[in-house]
Amino acid sequence: MRRILLPLPILGLAMLGMRPAAAAIWYATYDLHVAGLHVMQTRVTIDSDSTRYRLEMQSRSRGMLGMLSRSDQTTVVEGDWRGNTPRPRRYSVSGIMRGERREALMDYAADGRPLVRALIPSLITEDREDVAADQLSGTMDSLSALLMLSRNVAATNRCEGGARLYDTRRLSQVEARTEGQEIVPNEWGVIMPGPALRCTLESRMLGGFLRGQDPARAREPSQITAWIAVPSPGAPPLPLRVEIASRWWGRVYATLTRIEGG
Repeated sequence: MRRILLPLPILGLAMLGMRPAAAAIWYATYDLHVAGLHVMQTRVTIDSDSTRYRLEMQSRSRGMLGMLSRSDQTTVVEGDWRGNTPRPRRYSVSGIMRGERREALMDYAADGRPLVRALIPSLITEDREDVAADQLSGTMDSLSALLMLSRNVAATNRCEGGARLYDTRRLSQVEARTEGQEIVPNEWGVIMPGPALRCTLESRMLGGFLRGQDPARAREPSQITAWIAVPSPGAPPLPLRVEIASRWWGRVYATLTRIEGG
């Protein structure tokens, strides 16, 4: 059976909008479906003000996927704002992904360089190419990039933006663009159907390839579409729906099913 490999950092980039308001903690729950089956649930905790931020994503497998290959993973980033630019201080991943233990810890030097402190499985175990140090300048983790792009959406009602991402294993470039306003229909099961900003994000892997991978195929861009709106009075703008293009599984989508906080 082919494993379901979902671009979780890219999914994260489309899953939140954020505005630089006074400190308020929000909790958003998303249900992820693949080929019509409920396979994962993600709970996102957003804690950010004008000077610092913390974002946590807890993802757990559900349904058939949970029985075949358990996943229960938590990703956390903490950092500071310099204007509308995030400066991460610490990024960590812990838990089980597709039945295997995964751990990662990354600190950032004073000049912003990412420093990997722990990594399980190692790049050697994964048989993955290392990313050269001179390629890491100007990169950030995927969750910090999420907040940066989301602030742009909140401030301008546009999606345009870009970032170079490094997650301790892979280096990638992500670009976002605005597609316009659309109506999110009731049948999608979102908590607030109605008008939303449609955004497209495209990610292209630059480094950290698995050895033996077809380089041309590995560099092919992946694309997701997100419909973003404010789901509750006072809440930050959040995607009501995220759809991911998949070669193997057809439509992969995440739906906002619960929002709490404020």
